[in-house]
Amino acid sequence: MIPDSTITTRRAKPERGDRLELTTDSLAFEGKAVARREDGYVVFVEGALAQERIIGEIKKAKSNFAEARLVEILEAGPDRRTPICPYFGICGGCSLQHMNYDAQLYWKKRQVIDLFERVGKIPNPPVRDVLAAPNEFYYRNKMEFSFSDQRWLTEEEIASGDVQDRFALGLHVRERFDRVIDTEVCFLPKPIVKDILDFTRQFTIENHIGVYSDQTPTIIDDVPPKIANLLRFLVVKTSHATGEIMVNLVTSREEPEVMIQYSKELVEKIPAVTTVVNNINTRRAQVAVGDYEIVYHGDGTIRDKIGANEFRISANSFFQANTPQAERLYSIAAEFAELKPNDLLWDLYCGTGTISLFVADKVKNVLGIELVESAVIDARANAKANGISNAEFIKSDLRRALITPDFLAAHTKPDVMTIDPPRNGMHPDVIREVLKLAPERIAYISCNPATQARDIALLSEGYELLELQPVDMFPQTYHIECVAKLRYI
Repeated sequence: MIPDSTITTRRAKPERGDRLELTTDSLAFEGKAVARREDGYVVFVEGALAQERIIGEIKKAKSNFAEARLVEILEAGPDRRTPICPYFGICGGCSLQHMNYDAQLYWKKRQVIDLFERVGKIPNPPVRDVLAAPNEFYYRNKMEFSFSDQRWLTEEEIASGDVQDRFALGLHVRERFDRVIDTEVCFLPKPIVKDILDFTRQFTIENHIGVYSDQTPTIIDDVPPKIANLLRFLVVKTSHATGEIMVNLVTSREEPEVMIQYSKELVEKIPAVTTVVNNINTRRAQVAVGDYEIVYHGDGTIRDKIGANEFRISANSFFQANTPQAERLYSIAAEFAELKPNDLLWDLYCGTGTISLFVADKVKNVLGIELVESAVIDARANAKANGISNAEFIKSDLRRALITPDFLAAHTKPDVMTIDPPRNGMHPDVIREVLKLAPERIAYISCNPATQARDIALLSEGYELLELQPVDMFPQTYHIECVAKLRYI
């Protein structure tokens, strides 16, 4: 425990670097604990949990609140547990691993309630208990790892001042895009992903292959790379239904000899890998999506299922990261939509058509509307592959489509809608047009309850909010999906 003399006495506003003894009472959105001083001043403490007495160091302070980091736990709260990951608190992947899973669910529900009361101005929102994930670990079907020549260093390494090898393959340090942890274990994907990660790291080091950099070339073990400035990302996708595995190596250019050798040795070492893909990203932007791709093993796709439908997943196509929970999420959306055999359903922001196809057998016709052309192509292919003939997919900007006379004339008004927008929610223009179309029922799925609450407040001009069902798609993180049931009044 630090001496009392170093703990700042209370005053109207603390300064950066001040250390305060605080007692937390709740948890805010993004998993930060909330402490309130006697004068009402609020401090959000990263790393602390509810009902804890702690020492926090101020990172930044404003007139009515401050943000702090946890320095010391004086009295642990009832929800605290020991994280199983050695990188917890450093890695940006998990933020709640130090909290019991039941408590994670409790606080996620409280956060949905708070957002709908505070942002949506909806008192006592009708929120169900959070639907827990079947597995709180090993649930992700996609992992993206970065190659770097700026490995995160431990305090011991920094103190030694003699670090030659900065190579890393792994996950980013929290809030640091320029530092990567040389990750040896992760508890979010299937265990076989560790084997692929280990093999790729060893292959890179043994063959002296350089990491992409727009500054200086990578040097591994003091040996200049034989092939410089190449490796960018390792992306692994696994299928819950079939067990198929895709390994996608993202590079800055084509190097066929490297990829042929890598693919051959990888499949020999880990026969469960069913396809190996090389995405080539020639741009400076650090994204794991290539300008084009080359397949070196298998057919470049894996197959997975949601409900009765099978989906072919390519290297760059979107698919829900937690397959079992995605099926339960869509089942709730179908339940809330109260689908009928003669319904005409519009699926806004339909993506690759996963929701549209999941409910197609319950309605007369589905119209999916999506802005991204590649997603629409995938949606049409998925419909054809599953023998679904009553689902139509259109590439269009919803802000324009819903006000275009030709579009509206060509499509009968919907009885029901499913809406699954991106994190920033629905544009006010789209909400205005939905109110004009006035479908009887809406199931609104969101990965961001804050923007969902905002949108539903606007939709309340014509709709009553009947139920909210949070779904935990991402245990160990503060993220929460939520399905809203709306009925026209």
